[in-house]
Amino acid sequence: MQLGDIQHEAMLIYETLIDLREDWSGCLVLCCGSGCADAGTPAAVSIAGGALLAIDSEAAAMKSAMRAGYLDFVVSTLDEALRTLKNEIRQKRPLSVGLIAPVEPTLDEIVERGLQPDIELVPPSSQYLSNSGIQKLRARGMPYRILPSEDGLDGRPTRPSMLILDQKRHNEYFFPAPDATAQRQIDADLLNILPAEDIVRRRWVERVPKYLREARSGGRSGGRWIWLSEDERHQFSD
Repeated sequence: MQLGDIQHEAMLIYETLIDLREDWSGCLVLCCGSGCADAGTPAAVSIAGGALLAIDSEAAAMKSAMRAGYLDFVVSTLDEALRTLKNEIRQKRPLSVGLIAPVEPTLDEIVERGLQPDIELVPPSSQYLSNSGIQKLRARGMPYRILPSEDGLDGRPTRPSMLILDQKRHNEYFFPAPDATAQRQIDADLLNILPAEDIVRRRWVERVPKYLREARSGGRSGGRWIWLSEDERHQFSD
């Protein structure tokens, strides 16, 4: 997957989260199974301000995600994961933790401990939709959202991203950047036209380079995805 696709995936997941609330600081997001540590999910949760617990038995996928900078920590027990997450959630700081463990018994342990995530993000290919632990968490009030997919038949995203802010439609745009200098200039220009009170889009522009490190330097497939109104798009072009 190229950078533009990875960043767009994160953008779609970020949109999924902010459709429910603008700020996920102090919240725990749960994601289980294959795909839970893919680039877009940890980045989107961190940009939204939340803490992510990603559970998967595939150690190689988890360690690869940490080496790529998508996960902050990878641990092997639920105790370690909760110790790592607890203070950051209390301090309302973003953190992404990957737990290498069999999913179903770990979900049962989460239920037994009385831990209640604020939302579950479900990978499109998840086999845990009907898991008993998941069902108990949902019965307690945990909402869930199925993650958007980038796997359209023609290689394009399955749907475009669009935001309604202040009763105005904001469509997605991609501005390519040939190098790091151009990338920084694009971000500065975008922040210059975005309203100061618009935390949703300003946070996206400010944080995506931090939590998706490929999005810092421009170059091949480099650039910035963003939502803009028609008027803002004209301002940017000018």
